[in-house]
Amino acid sequence: MPLPETAEPDDWRAAAACLGLPPRVIFARRESEALPALMACRACPVTHHCEETVAPADTFFDGVAAGRLWRNGRPARLRLTSVARSHEPFGCSRTKVDD
Repeated sequence: MPLPETAEPDDWRAAAACLGLPPRVIFARRESEALPALMACRACPVTHHCEETVAPADTFFDGVAAGRLWRNGRPARLRLTSVARSHEPFGCSRTKVDD
């Protein structure tokens, strides 16, 4: 996704898939509350910029950054609800393999 023409060339945030999500979703500590942000990250073209800028592991970050839910600067283990599993990105759906 290209940056909007009004954005500064180095302002990667304008292309972030989470742009416009409420802060309570971005900074959620619970997977169920963070799900909209986690889903947005799956299609986000700037996750590497996000992780470099937020530096969640260095800042004891709580919330969603670069496709992960972080608690105290550590990636949280996700249980992924059935809703999240049903929205896997194209080409990544789970299929049963016959023996």
